[in-house]
This record gives sequence, structure tokens and C-alpha cells, in this order.
Amino acid sequence: MKIVIQIALAVAAIILAYLIYNGIQQKIEFKKMAQDRREVVQERLLNIVTAQKEFKSQKGRYAANFPELEHFLKTDSLVIIKAIGTVPDTLTEVEAVKLGIVIRDTNLVPASSIFEGTGVVVDSLKYIPFSDAKTFKMQADVIEKNKVNVNVFEASAKFEDVYRGLKTKNENVDLDDILKVGSLTEPITTGNW
Repeated sequence: MKIVIQIALAVAAIILAYLIYNGIQQKIEFKKMAQDRREVVQERLLNIVTAQKEFKSQKGRYAANFPELEHFLKTDSLVIIKAIGTVPDTLTEVEAVKLGIVIRDTNLVPASSIFEGTGVVVDSLKYIPFSDAKTFKMQADVIEKNKVNVNVFEASAKFEDVYRGLKTKNENVDLDDILKVGSLTEPITTGNW
């Protein structure tokens, strides 16, 4: 009888050790996968910031939605001014241009060229990675800050969409929290991470 109890306890100890190890391993895997996903989503949000800044430099405001931003990136052009020559230390750039030492060359390039060589696909900009084609929420507005009207925008994704497909139960994650860039109350374009 004593041997049976010892064998049963040994088996129970092995099962318990496995369950503890497995639980810890699952937490480690979740943290790694969650971090990897957040980084991919943050990169996409930063691409949206880049596109919005270019839109604002051309239009004087931020795009209010993705169709407007995509249309700009696909159909509009950016003005690129190159300075050919070197400005001497004794002159300003304006003086160097007037004297012909520096020549200004103006070119038009497609707006989508801001992503040239980065692998960013304009049509995919609105989609939250890993979310089964859910889109970022994006808004733009004009707010008054220090008695000056300022253009603002915000693009965001809920963690519910970022972590879609991951087992978040018992992981202390609020799925209603968001990753975002910009703000509708402050004139910033940084992320909340």
C-alpha cells in the first residue's frame, strides 16, 4: 500500500510540475507574441503619421479618413526642390541663388514616393495587422490651443484587434485599451507607447 501511495504521489508531482512549467511557458510565449504584434502595429501607425504629415504639408490640414489619405498618396505629387551647388560661408543661401552660385531645381514626384524602398503598400495602410482586415480608427479636427487654431489627428487600434487570435485570458490585458498616434485634444503626432 505504501508503494502505491508513493507512486501516486510521484505521478501527481510530475503532472503538477508539467502544469506549472506549461503555464509559465504559455505566459512567456504570450508576452513575446504580444510584443511582436505591438511593434508591427506601432510601425504601421508611424507610417500613417508619415503620410499624414506629408498630406498636411501639401493641404494645410490632416486627412480626415483613409480614403482621402489614400487618394492623396496615389494621385497627388510632392514638390521637391534641390539646391545644386554649395553656399559659401560669406553668403546667405538667397544671395548665393541671386549670384548663380547655387541653382534651384524643382521636381514633382508621386506622393507615394515617401514610402519608396520601405515595402509599405498604400492600400494596406488602413488595416490593423493581425486583425482579419479590421481598420484603424482615424479622425482629424481643428482645435484651439493658446488661442490659435491647430490641426490635429488621431489614428488608433484596440488591443482586442491587435491581439486577435491570441489567448488573452489570465494575461491581465485590457482589450479595450488602444495603441494610438496623435491626439484630438493636443497638437502631437507621437504614439502612446
